[in-house]
Amino acid sequence: MPFDLDAFEPAYKKWVAESLPDYRAGNMKEIIKKYPFVAPDDIPWTAYNGQASDQTFAVATTGGLYLKDSQPRFDTESIHGDVSYREIPKTVRQEDFGIAHKHYDHSLTEQDFNIVFPIQRFVELDAEGIIGKLTDTHYSFSYVNDAASLVKKTVPEFISRIKAAGVDVLFLVPV
Repeated sequence: MPFDLDAFEPAYKKWVAESLPDYRAGNMKEIIKKYPFVAPDDIPWTAYNGQASDQTFAVATTGGLYLKDSQPRFDTESIHGDVSYREIPKTVRQEDFGIAHKHYDHSLTEQDFNIVFPIQRFVELDAEGIIGKLTDTHYSFSYVNDAASLVKKTVPEFISRIKAAGVDVLFLVPV
């Protein structure tokens, strides 16, 4: 079953209206029970095809990472989450990052961001010739409740960017 926006959007709007007081009070356990999750009958799957040494790779995380000196934080106050993304260069260092995501413990990520964004491991794979090429730009998202806006607005733009960069393999790290 594909993602049915027509069914999701009214259910989501109802969830927001009913859940906003609990959200503002920090009662996440209560509102998550009512969220209109989409449960597909099957999972769209594309088997990996090709030789890693001939392909271009990019990394994306939902860890809420951003470049603290040059990018805005993700919105962590809205019940909707933040449907935007941040571009992250492959030369990024631990001290460059801020984390804007309220729904996981940041302590290990603050010690080593590779836990949620293994870019340094991919730089090593690139240097060793195990992968063909690592793109210069990678991506970070934060949490999103408004899946309809994500699917309508952000995903098409994001796909366009990774296609333009010649990405063959996008390594996704969900948090």
